[in-house]
Amino acid sequence: MTGINWKEDIRAAGREVQSTGRFVLMFFHHSECGGCKKTISITFNDPRVQEELNHGFAPVQYLVTRDQDMTARYKVEWTPTFILADEYGVELERWVGYLPPDEFIAQIHLSRGLSEFHRNRFRDAETAFEWIIDNQPDSEVAPEARYYMGVALYKETGDSSHLSRTWEAMNRRYPGNYWTKKASAWS
Repeated sequence: MTGINWKEDIRAAGREVQSTGRFVLMFFHHSECGGCKKTISITFNDPRVQEELNHGFAPVQYLVTRDQDMTARYKVEWTPTFILADEYGVELERWVGYLPPDEFIAQIHLSRGLSEFHRNRFRDAETAFEWIIDNQPDSEVAPEARYYMGVALYKETGDSSHLSRTWEAMNRRYPGNYWTKKASAWS
């Protein structure tokens, strides 16, 4: 997996992100997992993915058959599993399963935004969600990003008009979508 600056372990990754505001990204994989093999051979070989991981995260990988303590600690039940954590190793977000490069990049931005949201860093969350809306509006995660963009704006400002405008935008762009149905409470 050349091209990605993998850290030795979670402690080293945590030290690296401590003062940067970045997140630790853990990749749990199994040598016989088809989704893991595709992640390694296709997704991780994409220069855009490498750029995202090297500049936005401190990545660390765990082979579930070798690193059983970390697999148990994070309750990894399926591979590949990706976990975003803070500098102390506290899990903030996770997703499971193979994604091709474009969807992986969108998922990385969504997970970053949700991680920032969980830390009440709403402006940083908005930046991550906005990236998806602007750069990958047709991705599978775009409706969820749009939904949380509205919630983050509301939580940052207390202005409920952000919620109604979010619903209107979602209803136009993603009618009938699961996240649009959730946002319909704001209509």
